[in-house]
Amino acid sequence: MTAKLASGSRPANAQRRPRRGRDTRHQILDSSLRLFSERGFARTTVRDIARAAGITDAAIYYHFASKRELLEALFEERGILPAIQELEQISAELPLRDTLLVIAQRAMLVMQQNREFLRLVFMESLGSEPGAMEEARSVIERWEQGVARLLGAYMERGQVRRLDAKMAARQLVTLARGAFMDDLMGGFGPGQSSGETLSPDLETYLAASVDNILTGLLPWQRD
Repeated sequence: MTAKLASGSRPANAQRRPRRGRDTRHQILDSSLRLFSERGFARTTVRDIARAAGITDAAIYYHFASKRELLEALFEERGILPAIQELEQISAELPLRDTLLVIAQRAMLVMQQNREFLRLVFMESLGSEPGAMEEARSVIERWEQGVARLLGAYMERGQVRRLDAKMAARQLVTLARGAFMDDLMGGFGPGQSSGETLSPDLETYLAASVDNILTGLLPWQRD
């Protein structure tokens, strides 16, 4: 006779299913990141990823509808989308300089922690790969919208000149991205930024850049 299950217990295989699902998802993402880095986004197929992960094509499509959705999941997995979500929640309570400097420093740290992944995304975007370009543009637009929202809050309180907040936000984000690209090319010293802390040269550059931007944002002072 088959023994009855104790009250409230589940079959062992039922307990393991969610874990296997999570493990498979991570396995797919790890294999995707490795293959995207080795071959590029455009040249990597779903079948390539399935083989590398040791699963079927159908198993990948169970978790992800497309390669672009895989790329979006990598943005989430690498902490980039959570950082954007955090930006969207920042309040305009601190002085403007402090807020802008915090945003720039946090953004740079997240980018430093994902140097190789973002190098891949930028290179694929420059190569006009539609999926990579659209996903990268989507993340950048959310970043710009978060900064524009903050600038708008300061404008409403009269602490910032009334100007095109979206344009100013785009310029700020472009400045941060440019600093990251410069750092990739060794513009702030080889290997000085660890991803946990920024190099002194990069810290100085960000602070000086924020101060220069404030010259255009702050109300004119009359003598």
